[in-house]
Amino acid sequence: MNSSGAEAVPDESDSEYPDKTSLTVRLVILPVIFLVGFFGNTLSAWLFMGKSLRAKSCSIYLATKSISDNGFLLSLFVAWLDFVDVRIFHTQAVCHVTLFLSNICGFVSVWSVVMVTFENYIRICRPSEVRSLCSTRLARRVTVFGVVFGAMVYNYPLWTLDVNAKHPDQKQFCQTQPRFEKFEMVMTYVDTVLTLVLPLFIIVILICIIAVSLVDASKRKDRLRKSSSYTSVNSTKLTSQNNSVIPHSQVTKMLLSVSLVFVCLHTPSHAIRMKVTVENLLGQTIVTSQTDRLLQHFFVVLYYLNFSIYFFIFLGCGRNFRKVLKKRVKEICGKRKESTTTCASEYVINNRMWSEDRDLETSKDTLDFDQRSTCRLDN
Repeated sequence: MNSSGAEAVPDESDSEYPDKTSLTVRLVILPVIFLVGFFGNTLSAWLFMGKSLRAKSCSIYLATKSISDNGFLLSLFVAWLDFVDVRIFHTQAVCHVTLFLSNICGFVSVWSVVMVTFENYIRICRPSEVRSLCSTRLARRVTVFGVVFGAMVYNYPLWTLDVNAKHPDQKQFCQTQPRFEKFEMVMTYVDTVLTLVLPLFIIVILICIIAVSLVDASKRKDRLRKSSSYTSVNSTKLTSQNNSVIPHSQVTKMLLSVSLVFVCLHTPSHAIRMKVTVENLLGQTIVTSQTDRLLQHFFVVLYYLNFSIYFFIFLGCGRNFRKVLKKRVKEICGKRKESTTTCASEYVINNRMWSEDRDLETSKDTLDFDQRSTCRLDN
């Protein structure tokens, strides 16, 4: 779909006669990924931007990733509509905006994970600098800079694409204008560096450093436990030292999970793309084999999952995230219960008032009748 979609270029037979695997991925799996991911990302962004979590800098990066993931999923959904003969993608403006949105959202999502990994590195390996480098003010500035930079680099779909047909009697398609084909090829290489090579290099290096630091911390913890100099008298001191060996353990656990899941889901999708890029640079003819095609479908599913499953990562690894989610659910359920109780109470009160009014009117009618009867007897 776009330069960051990580899909290989199929041959003509594949595009005209897609196999069953391709049809299954396009017609069934993609809409499921979109629906699950869009709901989870929306809920995640809502929680991270709430009062309980937005005071942490990592929440800003994770909320940014959730929002950018939704932007990518929206562009994916617009492109998917083409597979069910809803050709909204191949119209002016929609074509340009969709590809621009997918490019910039993919870029922002990737670098949000880079910043999450960097912040995790600071929390674990350099805890003395947490207060200065993990502030919400710095996180907002970095996020704004990333969005602006991404818009400057990836705005080319807005002016390099056009919707036309090769022949008057054929359907129109969103495609690159011939004079910009070489430029788009260059931007494909730039995108590969910005969304694959550079961020993957940074994330892997930081994860390795974090892993070494965690192993060393675990060894220190074991030595403290096995030390014969500590007795039951100073067990409280030992416990406090053990807890301080790995600072911010709950936060770092979730952030590390985000980084690892990103590497596992994001990296394989670029395998075929890198193969095609190398073959193109070597001047070889690019022919997509059946094996490459099957791997492509599998890796693309993993790539799209990278934009839709982080809600479950937050839910499984983030204790504070679970607490805030439970709190919000209880508040919503409490408001609904209170609203239902209020409506029922108003219904009961209205019925009671209506019954009292009716009894009062009946009593008045009875009193008037008795008075008229008494007057007749007197006469």
